[in-house]
Amino acid sequence: MSARVKFVFRLFKNQLSRFFSLVIIVVVSIGFMSGIGEVETKIDVGMDEYYREKNVSDLYLKSSSPTGFSADDLSWIEETFGAENVLKGFSYEYQENEEVVRVYSYDLSTDVNRLTLLEGRLPQERGEIVVERETEELRSFSVGDTVAVMGQEYEVCGIVVNPLLLNRVEEPSFQYEDECLRYVYYLDAVVPMTNDVYVAMQDRDIFQGFSDEYEEETERLIALVEQEVSDVAVLSLYENFGLYSLSSYAGKVGMIALIFVVFFLLITLLVVYSTMTRLFDEERAQLACMKTFGYTSLQIVGRYVLFVFLASLIGGGLSFFVGHALTEIIYNAFHLQYEMPPMPSVHNYLFFAGSFAIILMSTVLLTLLSGLKAAGEKPATLLLPKLAKSGKKVFLEKIPFLWNRLSFRYKSTVRNVFLFKGRFFMTVISVIGSTVLVFAGMGLMNCAAEIDGGSSLLTISLALLVFSAALCALVVYNLTNINVGERKREIATLMVLGYDNREVSGYIYREIYIMGAIGALLGVALGYFFMDLVFYLIDFGAVSDIKWWTYLVTPIVTLFFCFLATLLLRGKIVNTDMNASLKSIE
Repeated sequence: MSARVKFVFRLFKNQLSRFFSLVIIVVVSIGFMSGIGEVETKIDVGMDEYYREKNVSDLYLKSSSPTGFSADDLSWIEETFGAENVLKGFSYEYQENEEVVRVYSYDLSTDVNRLTLLEGRLPQERGEIVVERETEELRSFSVGDTVAVMGQEYEVCGIVVNPLLLNRVEEPSFQYEDECLRYVYYLDAVVPMTNDVYVAMQDRDIFQGFSDEYEEETERLIALVEQEVSDVAVLSLYENFGLYSLSSYAGKVGMIALIFVVFFLLITLLVVYSTMTRLFDEERAQLACMKTFGYTSLQIVGRYVLFVFLASLIGGGLSFFVGHALTEIIYNAFHLQYEMPPMPSVHNYLFFAGSFAIILMSTVLLTLLSGLKAAGEKPATLLLPKLAKSGKKVFLEKIPFLWNRLSFRYKSTVRNVFLFKGRFFMTVISVIGSTVLVFAGMGLMNCAAEIDGGSSLLTISLALLVFSAALCALVVYNLTNINVGERKREIATLMVLGYDNREVSGYIYREIYIMGAIGALLGVALGYFFMDLVFYLIDFGAVSDIKWWTYLVTPIVTLFFCFLATLLLRGKIVNTDMNASLKSIE
């Protein structure tokens, strides 16, 4: 290998732990961003497929006349929209033992609003009936059961799904306010009069998940029908409880994705910037030697740019699979709430490509700028170690009542925490961001338990908790790893002075826990205002819905993952080479 290749290879070999930590951080960030971000697209595509497959009607015309639609009205509707796009029927609701029953009567083999047969068959003889499938509110039936409808008995010959009854949890009654349906029955072609007309638009492609064009066309058709047909109420799919709520929740998921992308992006870039600036500080001597050999600043920084580029590239590639799995989990959570087709296989990964491109370009640009700044110094200056910061009094020293009661080890810890302001703010800000995300996940979980559609939002909140907790652990691990690497001489000195492994580890850990606690408490406060904004943007929930225990559990979760991160670094601390470390210059 050439000297330049060996030089690059040596960087990767010596900084392997940093390389993999950057890879994992990118995996977590892009995996979450793309996983949440692609959900809205998948749901929209799934809705479109369902809409076309079942030939769902766009307009529902309900006659308010006791005799139903007139022959002239029906003739005009069929001539205007095409007889093949019109379903004529009869329906009514009544209460039995304080439970709401809805009965449909129409040609069940029609092409509009195609029923999905789950069990059995459609009616073939008089006295047979099919029933809507079981949901949380709708009662359960089996093929062969006998049911009574307005005093007349029927045998259940099939179990079906009506595409207009999309919600698996509840379906509101048209006639009885604040009541949900308990039974839905279908009679084949028993139409004493026509009081229901379902109309399907000829252009199925115009739907596209309630597009603006579809809304405009729907409004035009409603105005047309109301102008030509008397005694009629016209409802569109915007009034359909299941379809429109599914579309609404898909939009909320898209908004959540956009909001949290910003947080994950900022935290990721903060960690990358911190990692690389510290690396440039450690390799000042290497930079000086390269400049002495005649390499330009751009050539010198190139290997570090390659280091970050490959870490981001590998992390981005792995995040594709993580994001896809997360999208499928959330999509299936919606499937628990709504009658939907399997997740579409359409490959439209704009959110993944966008977040990947932003992370890749941002990390490379940050590395390039910070590297050029470091390499821009003269070789003689780079060969000199950075001057150690002199100790300064901290604010606690001005409170003798507290300061005088601290032991030497805790006084030393407090001074170290506030002496290195860059390290302090980098760690605290990173923990604040992670805590805000944990708080947001728990806040969404609180609200999801109180609303319809909660299963899907609950899944999102759990995903947010898992990914933000993992990000918190990675951030603390990465920053602590850098901290330990910078202070090997200090750690070796403590060992020489007789400190045992527990005391040496505690010397570093106490600083991390103090900064973690500060970040966690500030993160909860900031999380409160952040969630107020989130609830406003997604138009549901409120901070008042967040349970009191969330404010206690959130910092505990953050500190727990800080604790796990520090445990992973204990081996690196206690295995510090005293001889090599004491020879180094800090």
